Amino acid sequence: MSFSNEDNARIKNLCQFKEYGSQRILTEFSKINCKREGLDTAQKDLRSTEQRHERRIQKHTRTEKNVTTVECG
Repeated sequence: MSFSNEDNARIKNLCQFKEYGSQRILTEFSKINCKREGLDTAQKDLRSTEQRHERRIQKHTRTEKNVTTVECG
């Protein structure tokens, strides 16, 4: 089951700021018509997306140490 952008934003806010789990979300917001497994999957996807955006470090960075190692090596 795919969630709308509004539902994804609501789930993300509840998980991130109020630290709700999937069972608590289902009990608090009974009008969200889905199963617990669907919420678990949505939470997992949102977490992995956040982690990818947080790790915006390039694979190969030019540091002074790397430049001197390449020049000497």
